[in-house]
Amino acid sequence: MAKIERHPDVEDYIHELTLAQIEARGGVADIFEEGRMILLKDYRLDFDFGALEALHKSIDAVEDIRVRKSLKKLQAPYFFEGDPPTGQGNKLVFCEPIRQAIFDVLCKGDREIFNRVGRALKSTHEEIVRIFGTCFPNYDPFRFIPSVRLTRTLFENLHWDNHSIDDDFHQARIFANLDTRPRIWHTSFRFPEMMKRLYREHRLDRFAGKDPNLMLDYINGDVLGGTRNTWMESLPKHRIAFDPGEVWLGESRLISHQIFYGESAMVYMWFVRADTMANGANRFNHRIDALHRAMAIQPQAS
Repeated sequence: MAKIERHPDVEDYIHELTLAQIEARGGVADIFEEGRMILLKDYRLDFDFGALEALHKSIDAVEDIRVRKSLKKLQAPYFFEGDPPTGQGNKLVFCEPIRQAIFDVLCKGDREIFNRVGRALKSTHEEIVRIFGTCFPNYDPFRFIPSVRLTRTLFENLHWDNHSIDDDFHQARIFANLDTRPRIWHTSFRFPEMMKRLYREHRLDRFAGKDPNLMLDYINGDVLGGTRNTWMESLPKHRIAFDPGEVWLGESRLISHQIFYGESAMVYMWFVRADTMANGANRFNHRIDALHRAMAIQPQAS
């Protein structure tokens, strides 16, 4: 089970539930939409960790800029979906440049490695999709991004995710640790609370009526330091070490997070129609607009 150290100055929004408990309560959409993290209790993915350990993780040898960009934000189905390759012996030739680069570079041109990774990711992909259905039985997704991270992440700064999309949508996210070592997260205040804490001092009213991503950028970068000045923030944090194979859920625009250490992971994201939410008023853009309105009528401290 994950090792969790809860900071007394940060609200405890971490829930530990078994899949049976989640199914019995009809899912977790209600608490997920409130900005709570849900950790699957007593659960581990049945994953072939050795498959990913055989991969070559560097993409420096990939010359095509577009292919390299796709490899940085790789989607798991590239390993097991698409037109079948041609070729003889150990050599495989793919129609899609991204799949060819996966085979040639990440899998080192080794058919056995490619097939083993494909089997491992396909099985886990199907399991994560099943978990989504259990956790969010009423959600109607209109877009799905099944990302897999294969490179090391160290000492991220605390932040809230910015998808650079100003559409008024809801997202569901499921994370899974695919490494043999713990994936270490730090989490702190949720975005609405942080917004209220900073509102007067940083004149956040200037972002009212605008794309919420602009305010996310400002707080992530100018206030907390972004990717360059990681020493600027010293907020209290919960500390979580997710064990190999553990799965957790969270709305990453609401829950601040810092990957302190992590290797391979699945990060699956569904864009969800607001009218299928447990409470449509909890969608991110609506919450931010409501907070602007509430702060506008709140008396300022003298």
